[in-house]
Amino acid sequence: MRIKRDAYFYGRSIITVIMFSITNKLKVLYVILVFLGATSNLAHGQIYQTLRGIIIDRESQMPLSDARVILRFENNSDSFREVRSDVSGNFVVDRGWVGRNELRISLAGYTEYQASGIILSSGKEGAMYVSLEKEFVERMGSVDLKARKSNDQTNNDAALISARLFTVEETDRFAGSRGDPARMASNFAGVQGADDSRNDIVVRGNSPAGILWRVEGIDIPNPNHFAIPGTTGGSVSIINNKILGNSDFFTGAFPAEYGNGISGAFDLKLRPGNSQKHEMSSQFGILGWDLLAEGPLNKKGATYLATYRYSTLSMLGALNVPIGTDAVPRYQDASFHLKFPLKNKASFSVFGMGGISNIDIMISDKTESSRNLYGDNDRDQFFGSTMGVLGASYQKTLSSKTYIKAVMSFNHQSVDAQHQLAFFTILDTTYRDGEMFNSLKLDSTVSNLDYLFQEQSLGMHLFVNHAFNSRSTLKAGLQYRHYWYTYFDSARNLNEKLDNYWTWSLRWNSKNSPGDMFIPYVQWKYRWTRGLTSVVGLQSQVFGLGYRSMIPLKTQLDDPLRGVAAAWVLPRLGLTYQISKKHRLNFGTGIHAQNQSPYLYYYVRPGADRPHLMDMALTKSAHYILGWDWNTGKASRIKMEAYYQNLWDIPIEEKPSSFSLANTGSGFSRFFPEPLVSEGKAYNYGLELTVERFFSKGFYYLFSGSVFKAMYAGSDGVWRNSDFNTDYAVNALFAKEFTVSKKHIWNVGGKATFAGARRFSPIDSVASVDFREYRELDAMKNTERFGNPYMRFDVRISYRFNAKKVSHEFAIDLINVTNRKNILNYTYINEPPYRRINYQLGLLPLFYYKIDFSL
Repeated sequence: MRIKRDAYFYGRSIITVIMFSITNKLKVLYVILVFLGATSNLAHGQIYQTLRGIIIDRESQMPLSDARVILRFENNSDSFREVRSDVSGNFVVDRGWVGRNELRISLAGYTEYQASGIILSSGKEGAMYVSLEKEFVERMGSVDLKARKSNDQTNNDAALISARLFTVEETDRFAGSRGDPARMASNFAGVQGADDSRNDIVVRGNSPAGILWRVEGIDIPNPNHFAIPGTTGGSVSIINNKILGNSDFFTGAFPAEYGNGISGAFDLKLRPGNSQKHEMSSQFGILGWDLLAEGPLNKKGATYLATYRYSTLSMLGALNVPIGTDAVPRYQDASFHLKFPLKNKASFSVFGMGGISNIDIMISDKTESSRNLYGDNDRDQFFGSTMGVLGASYQKTLSSKTYIKAVMSFNHQSVDAQHQLAFFTILDTTYRDGEMFNSLKLDSTVSNLDYLFQEQSLGMHLFVNHAFNSRSTLKAGLQYRHYWYTYFDSARNLNEKLDNYWTWSLRWNSKNSPGDMFIPYVQWKYRWTRGLTSVVGLQSQVFGLGYRSMIPLKTQLDDPLRGVAAAWVLPRLGLTYQISKKHRLNFGTGIHAQNQSPYLYYYVRPGADRPHLMDMALTKSAHYILGWDWNTGKASRIKMEAYYQNLWDIPIEEKPSSFSLANTGSGFSRFFPEPLVSEGKAYNYGLELTVERFFSKGFYYLFSGSVFKAMYAGSDGVWRNSDFNTDYAVNALFAKEFTVSKKHIWNVGGKATFAGARRFSPIDSVASVDFREYRELDAMKNTERFGNPYMRFDVRISYRFNAKKVSHEFAIDLINVTNRKNILNYTYINEPPYRRINYQLGLLPLFYYKIDFSL
């Protein structure tokens, strides 16, 4: 049975038009870039650069004038520039020093802002967008509690615990991060990667499916290439980090404005383009090529910023570097941000991002069995995915205390796949390095799978923020999104023991089925004293969906199939108490809710003709967190957090079994559920430690460690270790910058990662042979562990050369530099013992060359 893909290609064509209208223009600019870069004047002498910025009030978003701005060169504390912001909050520091600088911004009545390690390069002007918080001056005894904004204080001032600001530079600087926000976040305490070949992240033992992604204040679908339904990660991020501003990452007890996520959240901000001059950047490396262009649209402050990336891993194949598959993944993506200042203290912006990815994993053309992390070893697989977001934002300041903001977006995501079984005759068997390889002769191929999953939605987020005074701020808003779900899947039955053997079964049959999500919220921040601040919030979440079939049902429905799940009262509370200038205690708690992966609601069981899981409840999670921060120096700190999480209403099987949706959400496979009931439970608890020096004086380090437990219970009532319970995870990172001269800068960094051995379940050989896939012995779920713990070492070396108006950067990342074989899982094979070990990625060398310059 084949699928009519009119709706699919319509959605995909929208992304293609948006992407390539940008692409064609950028390719012309690229020719200009190469010419100008090649003919740049490598002038001698001191090279300077401009730092521009905007300073606003955090609560009202009003521009702040007459703020004192001091830029100090880190390599010479006596070298500094001082300017003041104008009536529009703008400041310009001319003749800033190329290299790393320290920035301080102060204004009477506001908390001082301080940031170190700010890079100015000769090819691109620096830009800062700073919000200042009103000062609450109070003395407690003889201790002056007047404080500065810390290096990692979040954009969202309602986040008092388990939250972290991250910068674009960190996504590049951290060894092994590859410019990916998710891989960068896996270096933080309580966060770890689920699989080297993907960027799914496990936060405090939770499923990666519990992650929320947000851009410019509105939720977006999984922003990754090769995304699988039900996951929040993929092989490569669609988000180009060069378009991001400073953004927030949450690991628990997040404020009430964040809904439909139970483990963690990314709140990404897009930076505007340069308002004064046109600039370009291009990067070419072993993973491909990308291009960025930015600059003014007019003389009134309107700006543009656009990126395009085309990547292929074919160079790695040419170098015989294993990447987990013999196939070559192909992907490209684009993004843009247009910002327009309006009259009457308002602004309007349009933004978008999208990506297309494809991979053909061919088994039928092999003459010898091969290792493919990304596919099964008995079939050809043709896989494609698309993702796109097109959004608009409007913000207006109503008074010195109040502003409103409205964001809308159209979201699209789809996955398209076909499989065909390959039947071989085994000619010979050999062993190399302890692994078995068969010499093969192809007999025939037979189609056995065809599916299309598409999710489209139109949503909005509207809120108002009002500051009653310097102590009290109220924020209230509504998030609404309407969905159209199209899921179609037909597969050949391969189990010889069933009556319908070798016939096609319809497993999903939905076309534009409607869905709606409502999330109203309110949160109130109050500063009781200079040291004590609280944030109290309340949220509700209602999710409803209906059903429309693509192929007419055998029997008509008496009543339309509908499902409604709600969590009416989701309270949040955050507290922070500044004991002294150096020590602070934090506490956070809240109840969070999330709907199940939408495709699961529409699954059709064998023998049925309609979905059977429309009534699944929202999964809930209660977070309790206690934290302590110790600022050990101007650019260093120690942080500890202890947490407990209680989860309930998790879908589990009706019949007694070990199954729970708490174990899904990562990898490259979908899930085909039996009848489920929302009665499952789980809990996580742990202790985290962070020892960090922010980049200052040419050096930084980060040590993050966590010990934790993640347990769940299926319908058999037995408490077991979850799939994501590795007991501990440790990261140690460092980097040292060497300034050879004012033009030549070297950076050497490394990372060491350790985690407990992965858990697995013994194979059920009979069931695995029947279904031609790895099936577990249910009663022995996660009772065994692979022998060795996870261990990986990464190294990064970069060199930056600053010429006049042009900067060049070369970098090499050596991922898993020791080529250690970390075990990923077992996979099914057609001969005894019907399983084979899959290893994570080995040594992966990555390099790039980047050029920045102004026109």
